[in-house]
Amino acid sequence: MRKPMNQQFKKIDSQDIAFFRKVVGDAFMLTHPEALANYAKDETPDETLRHLPEVVVKPKTVEEIQEIMRYCFEKSIPVTPRGAGSGLSGGAIPAQGGVILSLERMNRILEIDRENFIVVVEPGVITNEINRKLKEFGLFYAGYPMSLETCQIGGNIAENAGGGKAVKYGVTGHYVRGLEIVTSWGEVLCFGGKTQKDVTGYDILHLLVGSEGTLAIVTKIYLRVLPRPRERAVLLCPFSSIEAALRTPWLIMGELGVVPAAIELMSRQSLEFAYQYCDSTYPFQDAPCHLLVEIDGQSEEEVFSVYRLIGEKLLAEGAQEVFVADESSSAEEIWKIRRAIPEAIHQTLPLEINEDVSLPLAALYDFVRFIERLSKENNLLAPFYGHLGDGNLHVTLAPLKSTGWETLEPELRKKFYQEVKRLGGALTGEHGVGLKRKEYLPLFLGPAELRLLQKIKQVFDPKGILNPGKIFPEQVTPKE
Repeated sequence: MRKPMNQQFKKIDSQDIAFFRKVVGDAFMLTHPEALANYAKDETPDETLRHLPEVVVKPKTVEEIQEIMRYCFEKSIPVTPRGAGSGLSGGAIPAQGGVILSLERMNRILEIDRENFIVVVEPGVITNEINRKLKEFGLFYAGYPMSLETCQIGGNIAENAGGGKAVKYGVTGHYVRGLEIVTSWGEVLCFGGKTQKDVTGYDILHLLVGSEGTLAIVTKIYLRVLPRPRERAVLLCPFSSIEAALRTPWLIMGELGVVPAAIELMSRQSLEFAYQYCDSTYPFQDAPCHLLVEIDGQSEEEVFSVYRLIGEKLLAEGAQEVFVADESSSAEEIWKIRRAIPEAIHQTLPLEINEDVSLPLAALYDFVRFIERLSKENNLLAPFYGHLGDGNLHVTLAPLKSTGWETLEPELRKKFYQEVKRLGGALTGEHGVGLKRKEYLPLFLGPAELRLLQKIKQVFDPKGILNPGKIFPEQVTPKE
């Protein structure tokens, strides 16, 4: 377990503990080492990224957060905001010790405004709970990620999380209409609200979305919601070649002019892990990859005509078969396997590089061939899967032998990111920079861009106490 890396911050003492206890109560504060250990990590497999907080506090109200932030700002105590801890970049790990500000108790759905198509929530709401509540109103929140059953909406805001249906519906930021925040010095600010359009001043709202908890504490969220589609169908399509499968976004959206809810890619290796994990078998096991395509709409006739059109096109272009699930239970069975892939890989491969990259659609074939060459040259397993419709792939590189992995791993990671950059891709598509990827940020942003980001950080967080040690290769130190 790592110790705090920077001495510019105050170490927490008994006086600080007494203050936090007074604000949130003894029942909502953790100081025991065993309890703190649960907050020293997220879902990132890398054990070297673990850092112990000095205390965990669980406020219930915005006023309590204000008190905590005013105190920590005055004392120069680092504060790491945290939701469910389901992130994959080390973003909620307290790199500099200090306070973990857990937002798990701020878990209310405050308002469902049907007339304005807005739901107002606190950051600790489990994302899927939003859609459970909206279902009875014939509405849904479309920006949810794949880990919808475990993640909290505040964490989705912090990472601008995406998901399987982003190709049609977009990511979290497309649905954020307003935010209430607490600044690093304890002031409450509000940006946006219930309007669908707002160009009043700078777009601070969407600067905050994806800022990984480094600029402010989000305490209230206004989300746009949509009419719930009445019908859906899921197609499972084994393909005879990866090259043919990678052409499907253009075939479906370009040639047919149809935007499906999802186009998901699953390599054979990733499916082998998932089906074994779920203790089931699957058809066309020799196919290099399978596609999952979902279509939704407001009528059975509409959905039927679209999935028949897509199915015929895919069969003509390399699909070995098209399996159709047009009932909710069978559709969910297909999605269950897709959602199981990351956990199945993580449970099976103790040593791994697990990356989340975003690439131009036209570059996907070259990138997949690069992964195949890299894995063959270095004797690696290389399962990959992801959101083919928007070019966001998740790639795992894992050694068949553990010997020499500590030396090989950083070399592989550097080659990996250099190729992503060469192909015009982005460092991360939906998981964030956090602790895990910050040293590679200069590959994608130049010195001038980094200086601008650092100046923005300093305006929002002049003492550098909010989630320090994240995103930037070096700790941002405020200038005198």
